[in-house]
Amino acid sequence: MTVELYSDKHFFSVARLIENFHAEAVAEYDDTITPEAVTQTIEAADKNNLFLLIVDGICQGILYGIRSTSPVSGKEIFQEIIWYVNKPFRKYGVRLLKDVEKILKSNGVSIMIMVALENSKADKLKSFYPRLGYRAMETHFVRSL
Repeated sequence: MTVELYSDKHFFSVARLIENFHAEAVAEYDDTITPEAVTQTIEAADKNNLFLLIVDGICQGILYGIRSTSPVSGKEIFQEIIWYVNKPFRKYGVRLLKDVEKILKSNGVSIMIMVALENSKADKLKSFYPRLGYRAMETHFVRSL
């Protein structure tokens, strides 16, 4: 098991992970997924923020986010967009998260924001994140227009 930055050789595995993530966690909020949008997401992604869990040479997980600078402190922030690991490999999910934290810290990121979707193990994640040192920050509300 290793954590690597994205490379094109894993394109199709990453596309499947995004589709799995959508089906399992996001479809309730956005029921549309198209191959074109998934392809565009991967192609437009900052590859320095797209981390892959590789098990036996195959991509089985993803942690992807965006970086920004805090408008009040100037600190570098990483905001998670997708953290998803295929079911048979979920035992590696925490290792993926911890390895990404180390990589980001070594690259100057000092704040990491993780998400707990209300329809996807919210209670479990709301007790899990504090055990790793995360604090609750805000609640978002979504509405289709």
